[in-house]
Amino acid sequence: MSDPYTLTTRGRLGWAAVVVLVPLASAVLTFGLVDDDLVNHQNSDLAQSYTQAGLADLAGLEDGVPAERAPFDIRYGRSEGTTTLVLYGDHSDFAADAELYAVATANLATHFGKVEIRDVADYTPGLIDSFDAAIYVGTDYRTPPTEAFVLDVRRGDTSVMWVSQNIGALAEVDEAVGQRFVDQYGWDPGNLDVIASSDMGIVEYKGASLSRNTLGTRDVSVPRIDEDSDVEVIAVGECAGAARGCATTEGHNIPQAPLVVRSGNLTFVADLPLDFIDDNELYLVYADLYYELLDSTIEPIRQAAVRLEDVGPESDPEDLRAVADFLSSRDVPFQVAVIPIHLDRTPSGNNWYGLSLLDAPEVVEALQYMQERGGTLIQHGTTHQYGYLDNPYSGRSGEDYEFYGYGCSREALPPFEWEECEQDSFVSKMGPVAQDTIADHTARMAHGRQIMVDAGLGEPAIFETPHYTASPNAYSAMADVYDARYEQVEYFSGMLSSPTVHPVKTFAQIFPYSVHDIYGSTVYPENLQNVTEREQNNHAIRTPETLLARAEANLVVRESTASFYFHPFLDIGYLEELVDGITEMGYTFVAVDELR
Repeated sequence: MSDPYTLTTRGRLGWAAVVVLVPLASAVLTFGLVDDDLVNHQNSDLAQSYTQAGLADLAGLEDGVPAERAPFDIRYGRSEGTTTLVLYGDHSDFAADAELYAVATANLATHFGKVEIRDVADYTPGLIDSFDAAIYVGTDYRTPPTEAFVLDVRRGDTSVMWVSQNIGALAEVDEAVGQRFVDQYGWDPGNLDVIASSDMGIVEYKGASLSRNTLGTRDVSVPRIDEDSDVEVIAVGECAGAARGCATTEGHNIPQAPLVVRSGNLTFVADLPLDFIDDNELYLVYADLYYELLDSTIEPIRQAAVRLEDVGPESDPEDLRAVADFLSSRDVPFQVAVIPIHLDRTPSGNNWYGLSLLDAPEVVEALQYMQERGGTLIQHGTTHQYGYLDNPYSGRSGEDYEFYGYGCSREALPPFEWEECEQDSFVSKMGPVAQDTIADHTARMAHGRQIMVDAGLGEPAIFETPHYTASPNAYSAMADVYDARYEQVEYFSGMLSSPTVHPVKTFAQIFPYSVHDIYGSTVYPENLQNVTEREQNNHAIRTPETLLARAEANLVVRESTASFYFHPFLDIGYLEELVDGITEMGYTFVAVDELR
């Protein structure tokens, strides 16, 4: 007799099928109804918290973007060192540009001490006597400086660097001064050679041939200097391909064009060196001129720094260990730009997932491994993206902007027609993000910083702005949370002259040395950029050779800096080539907070 509680072979097979198929069917029903691509950390608290916001209302932005601390203080910089007065023409037809050039000029001067920026129309007699030196930035010949300033320059008691336009004003007060300009300085500002800018693409300075971007102006007016003159010719422009030298608009040729001359208390820079500075090595000449103007006792030095970029919760720990091992083997201190929170859409694009370093113990262990081998962690934003937006690429951390709104278009200049980003799109500013108060940004940064602390990585002391762009309020928040940033920086028109700033008219500044900028922080320079393997958004590929050429050009600056960043997922051979090449130029790698 068979046991009634024993299943037959067919029965056992049937029950086995039930055991397997019922949970499977339940899973299909459950996840099929919820999401066809469920991933870890989907709809997490982080995902829900950080993917709700968009951009501010863009209507009426032409009237200006609120900036809580604008107008910014006209006096800023390091408390010790020299003092510099920077003057510009705020009432010219190019006032917005003039203001940005003044800020950029003053930022460089903070390497040496404190600055004060003023509209030259507000200059009062004797003001220059309160400063160690003055820099006048002339951008419009139709708005010359005041006679009070010109007379004080001609007294000759204070060193002055005069940039570009309106140099002729100094000769108009000869009678009042009781001496001709030409007798005082050895050349005549009323007798200049005018050369087409497009002809002059090379600058000779301190034995180096540097490139000059020719697009900033139509022509350049340079002084005529006699061979037996006591005038010091500091930098000259050369006309490429012109066997007979540079042709002037009057139809004669000169062998070279004196771009920078010095005599008495006056240094004259004939060209405006602040246009297209990412592709204009005349800017390096300008930055180096500050040493003789403000502190000629500073000794030359060559320093380098490297930063490992976009390291977050989804980074490959093996990549991180590999670059740390290489740099440690070369005794190269390094920085690691850490994104504390990673956000991205699920594969379907219908949902978000989010995780932090607290959810990525293997990455945290790799970061600690890097610290043990000479790595300094810095905070690189909090999410390196913003809200639910493609800003402008994908919404994924590490790819998008965090502290300002961006879009893609077919046009390089406004008006823009926004579109989905393609590889050859132009990327342009749209306006502020929705949560753009200083308090909003402070809370966001502080959250990311606390995550790094809670993960056991220590409290970072330096911040890096994702994609080097933020609103004035975000930059102000950075100054509240951090004493220092490591980056290139954007400055907005209106910062000195208005309670609002222009939403898209900005100046992106690359620093050749450390400064203390108008936002209130020390800024350590990153001036070589990074290796890229493909063209993107009208930016050419950057090879190691590209970066090494920039490092070589920076040698003309007395305190030379070669600072770059590198993505750890790239071929480590690129990094080896850069470290070797920069070291062979005489640079020494240091921790970023040691950069001068």
